[in-house]
Amino acid sequence: MEDLQAILLGLIQGLTEFLPVSSSGHLILVPILFEFEDQGLAMDAILHLATLLAIIIFFRRELWQLLCALFDKANQPARHRLAWGIVAATVPAGVVGLSLGDWIEANLRSPTFVGANLIFWSLVFWWADRGAPRTDRGEPELTGLSFKQVLLIGCAQAVALFPGTSRSGITIAAGLFMNLSQPAAARFAFLLGTPAILAAGLHKTVSVVAQPGEALMFTSVQMAMAFGIAFLSGYLAIKLLLAVVSRVGLIPFVVYRVILGGLILVLY
Repeated sequence: MEDLQAILLGLIQGLTEFLPVSSSGHLILVPILFEFEDQGLAMDAILHLATLLAIIIFFRRELWQLLCALFDKANQPARHRLAWGIVAATVPAGVVGLSLGDWIEANLRSPTFVGANLIFWSLVFWWADRGAPRTDRGEPELTGLSFKQVLLIGCAQAVALFPGTSRSGITIAAGLFMNLSQPAAARFAFLLGTPAILAAGLHKTVSVVAQPGEALMFTSVQMAMAFGIAFLSGYLAIKLLLAVVSRVGLIPFVVYRVILGGLILVLY
């Protein structure tokens, strides 16, 4: 049973970390269906690090350019402003996570809340997606964002801490409301999400180190398997999202979310 759980956890983390379908909805539904035990902090940390590696490798060129631009205002003023905007836009999610994370975890992970939130935000995603431009205007589209616009998208990312929302979905929707094209909004969601995923992975890793006596329910082989599956499925999920959003927008994910939310509400 632990082998099956490791495989499913890797798939769920890899796919739902990046696709706008809500990881919390799946992480509530799947353990109930399969009667899985809680996977523990160590597996959480492994899965987050796997998806972090996927996004770093996929966007290595853009991330390296932004990292260099942090310290090069003279030669790259527009990219410099965008890079620092992303740093600042990560703060709201960090503040909400540190101040409300435990409360959200204890009070808002009920199937009813998650199912209703899946459906509610699906309507918001549909509203943002309708009529949004599909032609990517290249890097100037992102470097043209004002600091205020980037910060507002960062505030939207903080809302994703509420189960059933989807970090990628709400940041794409916020980008669309800022008049980004669908491909640019999706790319920016990944770039903005990288520091947040890094912070989450480091936080969970520190929590594991701080509890060295915690019993592990998975072997090292099972954890390695989950890591590999989460990395591969995450990498493929990034490619899938960019391709789907460029062609048809968020509608397929909206339909899936509504079905998933309705299923959770009916069953639980």
